Amino acid sequence: MVKIILSQSYHYPVAKVFSALDHINKLARLKSDLHSYRIARDEEGLQLIDVDIRFLLKRFPLRLKYTAVPQKYCELKMLKGSLKQYEYRYTVKGDSISTTITAQCSIKLPFRYFIVAPILRAIIKRRIKKELSLLEKILQTTI
Repeated sequence: MVKIILSQSYHYPVAKVFSALDHINKLARLKSDLHSYRIARDEEGLQLIDVDIRFLLKRFPLRLKYTAVPQKYCELKMLKGSLKQYEYRYTVKGDSISTTITAQCSIKLPFRYFIVAPILRAIIKRRIKKELSLLEKILQTTI
């Protein structure tokens, strides 16, 4: 099992930071995992997507649910697929001056892939750091 928690602070109000994450299309700008997905259902605060997540050389087809609870958190969670668990949660806390995002990732691969868990942990940690720094750039360019 791979479990990672990283936080980063931004000098932007909560509303602005949350608005950069409140839809799957916006999150897809940050997550390299989601470069090719199909929206199966799209409602305000809830999207269902079909995507092939790639770890190392293997692709895992998944159906994911993206839930956005305004000013609190956004969650990407597996509904069905070939992984045992796939979950990302972006918790947003702050005020009108600054905001902190805590990104939590929990992934459980099928048993035969347990040997690659340490490598995967390092890859995912690097991806999350990249997502959080890319979010900073997106916030700088939006009005």
